[in-house]
Amino acid sequence: MKKTKFWVLGYFVAVFMTLFLFPTTSRVLGLAFIFSLIINTPAQFVSRKIPRGALNIVTGIALLSFMFFLIYSVIPITIKGVRSLSLELDSLFNDGTFDKWLEKLPPFISEAIVDIVDSASQWLSDAAIMVGQYVASNITSLITGVVLLIIAGFVIARKTNMIQKSVPILFPGCDQDKVSSFFHSLYKDFQTYIGGQLIIALIVGTIIAVGSTFLGVPNAIFLGLLAGITNFIPYLGVIITSIPMIVLSFVSKGLWGVVGAIVLLVFANQLEIWFLSPKILSNRVKINWFIVLVSIIGFGELLGVFGVVFAVPILIFVKRYWMDFVLSERSGSNWESTIETGTKKVKEVSPQLQEENQTDSQKG
Repeated sequence: MKKTKFWVLGYFVAVFMTLFLFPTTSRVLGLAFIFSLIINTPAQFVSRKIPRGALNIVTGIALLSFMFFLIYSVIPITIKGVRSLSLELDSLFNDGTFDKWLEKLPPFISEAIVDIVDSASQWLSDAAIMVGQYVASNITSLITGVVLLIIAGFVIARKTNMIQKSVPILFPGCDQDKVSSFFHSLYKDFQTYIGGQLIIALIVGTIIAVGSTFLGVPNAIFLGLLAGITNFIPYLGVIITSIPMIVLSFVSKGLWGVVGAIVLLVFANQLEIWFLSPKILSNRVKINWFIVLVSIIGFGELLGVFGVVFAVPILIFVKRYWMDFVLSERSGSNWESTIETGTKKVKEVSPQLQEENQTDSQKG
């Protein structure tokens, strides 16, 4: 048992170290594994009569279509929105309306507003230049990463039982049944997590799309898809969607459109943080929502955006490893390996022993 435990832990440490030793390859493969889970998830909810392989291919193609639609749309929508925003701001600052409005305010407030506007304009210009330079210098690696992500995602989705078949080779001298049971349960935990994320993404994306349509913001479907797909970055998906949504809202509806967009974004974000994630995500993976939030922040500091994405899967592994190897080893076969109980099983007492205990208590 101890040898099995150390082999599993050793593989986990080795995989975790590759995130730093081979950052591009390992992180793309990690995303590919999550991508494969998304591909395989719909197969859990349909009849077994439908071929699993065909369903995985359809799901993968649909997901890729959404992603390419977003990539194809985001560039012209962003360029058009930024140009329109620049024209709106130029007209606002050059026709004297903004200066007249500032004259009505106290001097220290008007000076602060001018400084903020100047700083914001400079930040936007610098950010645009940095993004352009980053894309230009990393376009080859980005394309390579996307291709690797797609190919690896489909391969992993088709080879989900690969570890099960390789257990005798990868874990020599270990308890083969224990290792197989562990990875089978771990994979089911991952699928449960991804299923919860899909539910949250669908709800948040629908809220953003319907709300944008109600506010009259253009490209509402695009914004909904963007919010749904980026929602797989826990707690940050709505924030990523906020940039194009606020730009489009200002261009189409002015300042009041921005106010409406901010209200909608805050509503969706708070609904996810305080209701959807605790009720759906935490209940499904059986991990306290506060631990999830702290882990996301911590791994985000360690690995950036990839840490935010990998935080919950790493937590799931740690929970499964702790329950199946540490607690079960210390408590024997009476430990209930589920987080929702967290208590030992009570041994069943025979009726004869119950009668003897009752007699002893009456005599006492």
